[in-house]
Amino acid sequence: MEGEKVVRSRRPRDRKQQIVIAAREKFVARGYPNVTMAQIAEAVGITAGALYRHFDNKTALLSGVVADSFTYLDTPIEDGEFEAVVEDAISRVIDRPYLSDLWIREIRYLPEEARRELRTRIRSWAGTFAPALRRRCPGVDEGQVELLQWALLSLLSSVGRRAMHAPAPVLLDGVRTAMNAITSAALIPTGDAEEPHGPLLRPRSMRERLLTAAADQFGRRGFRDTSMADIGAVAEVSGQNLYAYFANKADLLRAVIDRSITALWLGLDQALSTSAVPDAALARVVGSYIVLSRSWVGLLEDPTDETDTEEVTKGAQREYVGEWVALLQATLPHVGEPAARVRVQLALFLVSDLQRNHRIARRASFQENLRHLVLAILLDGSPSGGPSA
Repeated sequence: MEGEKVVRSRRPRDRKQQIVIAAREKFVARGYPNVTMAQIAEAVGITAGALYRHFDNKTALLSGVVADSFTYLDTPIEDGEFEAVVEDAISRVIDRPYLSDLWIREIRYLPEEARRELRTRIRSWAGTFAPALRRRCPGVDEGQVELLQWALLSLLSSVGRRAMHAPAPVLLDGVRTAMNAITSAALIPTGDAEEPHGPLLRPRSMRERLLTAAADQFGRRGFRDTSMADIGAVAEVSGQNLYAYFANKADLLRAVIDRSITALWLGLDQALSTSAVPDAALARVVGSYIVLSRSWVGLLEDPTDETDTEEVTKGAQREYVGEWVALLQATLPHVGEPAARVRVQLALFLVSDLQRNHRIARRASFQENLRHLVLAILLDGSPSGGPSA
């Protein structure tokens, strides 16, 4: 109409940041493969076409999410007393509760070059803990320093893990306490790296071969990105034999999880039945868990969309964690249940994170040193007591 001004809606200046935030929330909640660009556009309130003006494709958007999420890596930790270094590190991640889920589950979908670059940045940032660690722990060797650095990163990442159901003050106090406690762990000399190798002997049973191959492949690739053909290739089982024991991939996943849960309970029962006091049982069950979890360490944290399996797994995990909590409280009666539960969860996640770090997990001393780190977290740096498990 003559004389009227046409009012054009302006694109918000922070539109790209809005897209990144919406994408990050979707990726963390549902997993990268299950999220579409259209869903992200809808969450922002724009069309898919408008979204593609900012990001060419979903991989580019994931790269943008990762770049925005890990900006704290660009600023090294300020050198100082170890307690101050811990506080500085916590302040970097306290407002980034999504870091752990992104790193564990979604980074695998980045191009390999981007993954390598991010690992290099994380390794470099972790290295800034070294001066304070060496002052705190005189006489540690280079391998022990590296192990402690990655342990600190694992504990930091737990500030935002969705599985950590605890009031913020209890969780932060638990993380802070654990980060200080691991510097008291009685670590043994690092020793040489062991050459990686597969199982020296394999079972004759095709069912057993499929189970062990599935545990390995689900842990390495994730449930979604593993096919029955992948599992069959590792197990050297093909054709009709691939489906002779398990109807499909979900059926095989349930069998692997059932096997893993049963093994954990057998290890715990053995620890209880051979120990006269709670601290000895705790030391034994820690050692048992570290050994048993090696082959399927990444499996229980990986989303599967298999609702029945997820519910069964979570229920079994709650009961198993409850046994650790009971042993810890029997050993340290002054530790309340919420704090004890946080310590146990931090310890279990530490095992998972460090087992996945092939660089440090290859060392001959790794399992024993991991046991000492876990006990230091559980017992707040106190002498562990009990036998070497």
